[in-house]
Amino acid sequence: MCSRKFKFLIIICAFALFASCVSTSFASDEKTIQLKGNPTTGYNWFYQISDESVIAVEEYVKYLGDDMVVGAPSMFTYTITSLKPGQATLHFEYKRPWETVEPAETKEYIITVAENGKIKIEE
Repeated sequence: MCSRKFKFLIIICAFALFASCVSTSFASDEKTIQLKGNPTTGYNWFYQISDESVIAVEEYVKYLGDDMVVGAPSMFTYTITSLKPGQATLHFEYKRPWETVEPAETKEYIITVAENGKIKIEE
């Protein structure tokens, strides 16, 4: 009878040890946001991150016109990389940096990073 209880106890301890070792692993994820703009007229997108420990952002601008024609559009691409689980707000303002007026346009995104690192973007 004693050996039966002992075996049962060993099985329970092994199960508990295994369960404590299993965890969700974090794998960094990337998503992109694209915004049209016109930097040849002085307008650019500027962004602020509410929590830089949750996400990182890289900007890439591609000119879509020919021979730097004033007024030709560009595509602003922002690559968002998850750093840790949590939530951050990504706020964009489309403006000329030397002007003191309200931005011509604003955009705001809620970025949620799950425990496994996956990114969810809500506008």
